[in-house]
Amino acid sequence: MSQRTTSQPSSVRHRSVPTIALVLVVAGGAALPGQTSAPARGDPPQAAQTVWPLPPDPPRVRLVGVLSGSEDVEGPVRKSRLDGWRTALLGADRSGAARADTRTLGKPYGVAVDASGRVFVADTERAAVVVFDAAGRRFLRLGGDSPQVALRIPMGLAIDGRGNIYVGDNGHGAIFAFGPDLNYIGTLTRSGEVEAPTGLAVDPTRDRLYVADTRKHQISAYNLESGRLVRQVGRKGSDPGEFGWPSGIAIGPDGLVYVSDTMNYRVQVLDRDLNFVRSFGSLGVNPGQFRRPKGIAVDQENVVYVADSDFNNVQMFDTQGQPLLAVGHYGERPGEMVLPAGVAVSRSQRRIYVAEQLTRRVQVFERVGEQAAR
Repeated sequence: MSQRTTSQPSSVRHRSVPTIALVLVVAGGAALPGQTSAPARGDPPQAAQTVWPLPPDPPRVRLVGVLSGSEDVEGPVRKSRLDGWRTALLGADRSGAARADTRTLGKPYGVAVDASGRVFVADTERAAVVVFDAAGRRFLRLGGDSPQVALRIPMGLAIDGRGNIYVGDNGHGAIFAFGPDLNYIGTLTRSGEVEAPTGLAVDPTRDRLYVADTRKHQISAYNLESGRLVRQVGRKGSDPGEFGWPSGIAIGPDGLVYVSDTMNYRVQVLDRDLNFVRSFGSLGVNPGQFRRPKGIAVDQENVVYVADSDFNNVQMFDTQGQPLLAVGHYGERPGEMVLPAGVAVSRSQRRIYVAEQLTRRVQVFERVGEQAAR
């Protein structure tokens, strides 16, 4: 094996790539127990909710920002007076509009954040991974029109302890790796090992990458030092250790593996060797139940976050599956959500990142107080 560097895992092979007060709302807006009904026609619009829970309870989570395009990190584009005259005389520049399209999110799915605070978003419409670098005031892209690698349907994202970025591409049926400098390294997977790597998560203590494969109804584990597939479990079914279109995966600080078992409407908890430990959740509309659980994350205090694309919210649980709080409901205003898919946490900053497919944005929340809704 070649000598490894701090930026490039030795496993990757180079090759060319083809050119507490829970409020749940279903997508239709039906009110659930504990939720007030929508205002009648003619009533003044309600203010957008940006803190959870509502007063008089102490706040536990608050909205702190939104990421949707280059201006969110680079600032607004300054146009010269000449540009204004050119537009007035000749009309809008269609090529310019097309270029502007690449400076915004299209249909974000997976989201991840690295140790420096850079936010990575897998964008299935742009066929790229978008990078929001607030500290460097840069908006970058991996894939898409990049000459490095032609991504097709990037969905899963994970970052290891060295800062390497792993991208699960459901179009290629492969996992690609990029270094901390965003340069393409190569592929991690061999042909046929995965089909739809929708969810990725890294256990830094064991240097392992865990993969939720939606089409194969399996969970895979890779050793990042050797690049070897070390374990693969699961098949389609609803028994413990079986899966129904799993789409999200996360690692707790204790090394337990949490899987969003989407079409079984539950979260399965596995040990580091992918043996079944327990599960929580079921199909329903009550607190702690699911309709379409997708993205999942676990913070340093063992709080579990599950994005439900049908409820249009993120539910928070303790490790035993007891519901703590729900953030968001259907809508396009700040604090509301439409088809959330990915969720990630920054353990150092207590930040929560939620990628929404139809509103073309990532909303950024922050935990406040000593503990979240305990």
